[in-house]
Amino acid sequence: MKSLLLSPWSAVLACAALSTVTDTLGTTWWEQKKLWMLLAILGLSPLVFLSFGYVGSHFGLAKASSLTNTLVVIGPILVGIFFRGELRQLSAVEVAGMALAVAGIVLLTVFSPSEAS
Repeated sequence: MKSLLLSPWSAVLACAALSTVTDTLGTTWWEQKKLWMLLAILGLSPLVFLSFGYVGSHFGLAKASSLTNTLVVIGPILVGIFFRGELRQLSAVEVAGMALAVAGIVLLTVFSPSEAS
């Protein structure tokens, strides 16, 4: 059995987490203009793309894009709702769209016909 740290699924989560942190820092930087945030963004951004490349090489571009990009959307949504208190700013239709994104991830992961190599 492969090491969990080297598995493509770990890379999917790492890519999504790195992107979420970078997106959150980018938004916060525009509000606060702290130099350390800008430097963190510039340091993390290449890691997001490299981790996506690793995921794409194991799952293929279509599935890798579906998995990581949907998680990249879900991560900042959760940060916005739970840490920035933005739920009250969302309409019911927007919340429904976010729920559909989560449903898409479930469909992609649970009903996958084969594991990545």
